[in-house]
Amino acid sequence: MEVLKGVSFSINKGEVLVIIGPSGSGKSTLLRCMNFLERAEEGTIKIGDALVDSSIASNRDIQYIRGLSSMIFQNYCLFSNKTALENIMEPMVAVQKIKLETAREKAMEILKAIGLPDKKDVYPAHLSGGQQQRIGIGRAMAVNSQVMLIDEPTSSLDPELIGEVLKLLYQLAKKDTTMIIATHEMEFAENIADKVIFMDKGEIIEEGKPKDIFKNPQSERLKQFLNKFTKTKENAG
Repeated sequence: MEVLKGVSFSINKGEVLVIIGPSGSGKSTLLRCMNFLERAEEGTIKIGDALVDSSIASNRDIQYIRGLSSMIFQNYCLFSNKTALENIMEPMVAVQKIKLETAREKAMEILKAIGLPDKKDVYPAHLSGGQQQRIGIGRAMAVNSQVMLIDEPTSSLDPELIGEVLKLLYQLAKKDTTMIIATHEMEFAENIADKVIFMDKGEIIEEGKPKDIFKNPQSERLKQFLNKFTKTKENAG
């Protein structure tokens, strides 16, 4: 099955690109292809000055491009046998080879920044979903990547926990953090994005500024998609 079909886009440093679309449209696969969790059969990926051809990329190329990005997963993907502090330290120690004490100090700074310094010695099993996702974001912050790839950051959360994760992402956006976010949260997408891409069946159907995508959609498919969310919100209200 062809999952992605001729997808091409660009994002400037410090911008937030949000990808919206129905389930199965290829949003998560696109993010995973960007750091080779999935390997595209053809196409190039460029981050900063690094340019990699997916079809011929060597292991060294893959590790290099992964080092320029960080991934935040929808199901947290924390190490269950490590504390909150150790989870944030892990990429600094294992990948960047930073000294333990330095990594510990930086991880504590990040825990304070994400509002969880009191959870430093707590294991994931004893954290709420929102707290686990914030730790996942903190882990991504630790590596100072050029771009954060964020896959449905609230999809596994109870409604009451969504706000704390979105608040943290808003804070990162204000610091000019380059982010590519796949989400079903339309209000969040409209408020945080510099550019929005709408995908369906593996293709980019429409892209533009949030005001154009959400207030003046051009394609019938995007209009249908947005109407569905409007009706769902009205019914919930």
